[in-house]
Amino acid sequence: MKEYPTQSIRNIALVSHSSAGKTMLTEAFLHFTGATTRMGKIDDGSTTSDYDEEEHRRGISLYTTVIPVEYKDMKINLLDTPGYTDFVGEVISALRVADGAIVLVDSVAGAEVGTELGWQYCDHFKLPRFLVINKMERDNANFQKALASVQNFSETRLIPVQLPWGEKAQFQGVIDLLSMKALKGDGKTVLDIPADYKEAAETAHMALVEAAAEGEDALLEKYLDSGSLTTEEIAKGLKKVVQSGTYIPVFVSSVATETGVAPLLDAIINYMPSPAEIGKSRAEGKAGSEELAASDSGPLAAYVWKTTADPFVGKQTFFRVYSGMITADSRVWNNTKGVEERFGTIYVPRGKENIPVKVIHTGDIGTVSKLSETATSNTLGDKTHPLSLPKPDYPSALYRVAISPKTQADSTKISPTLTRLCEEDMTLSWNMEHATNQTVLQGMGDQHIDVAIRRAETKFQVGLIVHEPKVAYQETIAKKAQAMYRHKKQTGGSGQFWGSPPARGTQP
Repeated sequence: MKEYPTQSIRNIALVSHSSAGKTMLTEAFLHFTGATTRMGKIDDGSTTSDYDEEEHRRGISLYTTVIPVEYKDMKINLLDTPGYTDFVGEVISALRVADGAIVLVDSVAGAEVGTELGWQYCDHFKLPRFLVINKMERDNANFQKALASVQNFSETRLIPVQLPWGEKAQFQGVIDLLSMKALKGDGKTVLDIPADYKEAAETAHMALVEAAAEGEDALLEKYLDSGSLTTEEIAKGLKKVVQSGTYIPVFVSSVATETGVAPLLDAIINYMPSPAEIGKSRAEGKAGSEELAASDSGPLAAYVWKTTADPFVGKQTFFRVYSGMITADSRVWNNTKGVEERFGTIYVPRGKENIPVKVIHTGDIGTVSKLSETATSNTLGDKTHPLSLPKPDYPSALYRVAISPKTQADSTKISPTLTRLCEEDMTLSWNMEHATNQTVLQGMGDQHIDVAIRRAETKFQVGLIVHEPKVAYQETIAKKAQAMYRHKKQTGGSGQFWGSPPARGTQP
């Protein structure tokens, strides 16, 4: 893979409810651009993105995977995130290093819980985004209904830039509202808009022109004077309103049949920001807060957004460079831990494949093996100019179980194994409850915990048994005492109960 400068990079996270088509979208992009000879399938475990054994067994994405796509001398780093809500930590980590997002919605199911959750996190990170109404070939597909289901909770107005050319079994392409042409199949065949869709296309085109005109004062003045804009002016204005978050463009597709692939790739290049266009990043330095321009010549600042621990391959560290650049066979200072790390070969990840490169430029995503101290959310940089990039907030655990080793041999490895699992996943944690003498593992749900248990067995050869966690007697009494104290205070009592509000872990 060749080197790409900052201006030629796009970092795009794919978010949605489970089974909306994120993984298959990456397959369609890879096949369309010639990176693969055929599209993989989720059912037979042949996709580039879902390569883990547990993902094959469950038939869903469990981890964020980086899929770089080369198209028209540009590099699009797609971050394929899980759709199941138990693995929201992977989504947050991906959005932290993305510059834009594509939200996919099933044309039959419409917006679902995972859709709204992903949308809220995109709002939190202030990411420009596309909405893609996918699976238009399915029975009962309904573009307008799916679109309305998202607009119901979106505070930002959705503006279609495409209309579906047919629905269900009759879906054969998209109607592009910029060029006012019908794009058949993957988008390589361009035709005139069929008469049946002409009126709807013209109405939607005018709404798109009005939205694009809001991108610049000059465009708005011209539109108010003449009532029209050229295709180039519409595209220019649309880029401005998309990157500012004023509007969210809507696309249609059927990634299983590769319909609508080319126009979506073009839109990512034309309307999504490069790392150089997102503005300066903030970091904490010795003298306080600093602004970092996205430049290879700036001080090195790379954020570690993901780590994976594997006893056979070794520890893999995924990072994004925000300033400066990282070269192979170099020494880098971990500003968070205060230690120096030695970089050997550096790679560009593509699913389970690591492609060796000589340099990772500003804005790009790379990986390196076998760093000894570096963990997720650390900042890598220069010892002479230490910087710390902000890390996102992760939700607290919602589900907890007690675990014990299956054998005596497992008992000696349980602590380091749990620690390594929690280093990979920021929403996973564990602790020893001394009052009950139990090891407690905490996560976002039962499936989240189950995946962690199976990973311990398959990757680290540590067998674990799951139990119901016990609650300490003292803790139960203390909680009851706290509740009675609050009740008495709220109901106008003296505010004193057994003398004072009891401390945690004490008996009244």
